[in-house]
Amino acid sequence: MDNICHSLAGAAIAHAGFARRVPRATLLGVIAANIPDVDALTYIWASPATAVAFRRGWTHGLPALVLWTVLLAFLFAVWQARRPVVVADAPAGEARFTWRHFIALAAIAVVSHPLLDWMNSYGVRFLMPLSDRWFYGDTLFIVDPPLLVIFGLGWLVSSRALRRGRPWSAVPARAALLLALVYIAAMKGMSSATRHTAAERFGYTAPGPRDLMVVPLPVTWLTREVVINKGEVYGSSRWRMNGWRAELAGDQSAMETGASPAAIAAVRETADGAKFLGWSRFPYFVPEPANGTIFVGDSRYSSGTTESWAGIRVPLTAPEPPRR
Repeated sequence: MDNICHSLAGAAIAHAGFARRVPRATLLGVIAANIPDVDALTYIWASPATAVAFRRGWTHGLPALVLWTVLLAFLFAVWQARRPVVVADAPAGEARFTWRHFIALAAIAVVSHPLLDWMNSYGVRFLMPLSDRWFYGDTLFIVDPPLLVIFGLGWLVSSRALRRGRPWSAVPARAALLLALVYIAAMKGMSSATRHTAAERFGYTAPGPRDLMVVPLPVTWLTREVVINKGEVYGSSRWRMNGWRAELAGDQSAMETGASPAAIAAVRETADGAKFLGWSRFPYFVPEPANGTIFVGDSRYSSGTTESWAGIRVPLTAPEPPRR
């Protein structure tokens, strides 16, 4: 999800009970909810293929989540020891804040990040570095206005109530988190229903994530785009929920993949090409023999042959001369 959503989620988590007893809880929640995205810095210095191969992997995997949690809890404990801040429900007596007082908030906010990232069609690799398998939720568009409003209102109302000393200050944030879970579950249910019906229509018994994708659309709740991999073409169609069932809505379209064995092999033989294909979910290939190159893009985010973070150009490997 976008980083505004992550930030508001972290703030809502902080105000769901932590802000009354943990110093700088809002700041910790926001940082923890965003910190796995430090991998985005690779876009500054690395090639697009290296960047997408690294994104949502090492920094989003289980070992990294533990590391981020412990590191942030320790740093905020040190900060509190050096520059104390008074909170409403401080530990009794002369107890000093230690990392244990921050660990629960840090853990929940950090884990919220990959869970929210899983909700869209970009995917996340929970098991890195043990496995580079991608997991796709296909549930929410990457910028989801209702979720922004839910998290934002929960945080805003709770923070104002806390400043005014209201004993119920955590209730709005908790209600917002609960409503967000209900909303996400409803969106997930509609995506699953769409996937099931589309799979039946197109003859798939158990489609994998690279066979069939359900793409949530922006500013809509009932309509989704379905992309299917037919080998030589990617089929695209719009589906709309009618009650508890998904129905085909609108015309279908197709895009040639150019995914011949020769094109795939040529791309995989290059370092950048292999990295890009490891990330790409619906790759397409455009050979350019005159330039000695081949363009490969991901149809989720690219079309045509313009190079970008979602489309790269790699050199064609010259064939070996025949042996005598």
